[in-house]
Amino acid sequence: MKPTRLSAPLLCVGLLLLLSACRPVLQVTLAAGTQQLPAPRFAVEDPEHAERPRYDTVQVLSREGELFWRMRAEPFGDNNSVRALTYGEAPTGFISVEGPRSLQPGGRYALFVVGKNRGSLHFDVDAEGRVTAVPP
Repeated sequence: MKPTRLSAPLLCVGLLLLLSACRPVLQVTLAAGTQQLPAPRFAVEDPEHAERPRYDTVQVLSREGELFWRMRAEPFGDNNSVRALTYGEAPTGFISVEGPRSLQPGGRYALFVVGKNRGSLHFDVDAEGRVTAVPP
C-alpha cells in the first residue's frame, strides 16, 4: 500500500488519542444522600491528587447544549478547586461567569469539570425535582 499525504497526520491524531486516553479523568458523581433542586451537590475526585482534585472551570449544560452555569477560578489556576460543589454556589476562589439559571424538573443536564484533566456527570431531574445520575 502506498502512503498518502494523510498518513502522517492520521498517525499523529491516532497517537494523541491513544496517549490522552491513558490520562486519568476527574471522577464526578452526585454527593452522598438525596440530591434535589434547587441546589444539588456534586463530588469531584482526582486519581492523580488524592488530597484535592485539580480543575479550573465548571460548567453545566442542558442536553441541547444550552449553558446553564459556568464558573472559573479567579485568579485562573487550580489552586482553589474543591471536592464538593453545590449547583449555583461558586466556592471561594471561583467566580460565576454565566448564570446560574434554574435547573428545571424534567430537564436533562451535564456537568463538566475541566483542568489538566477533565470529567463529567450526566444527570436528569424528575418531576419532583430529584436529581439522578444517568449514562451519557
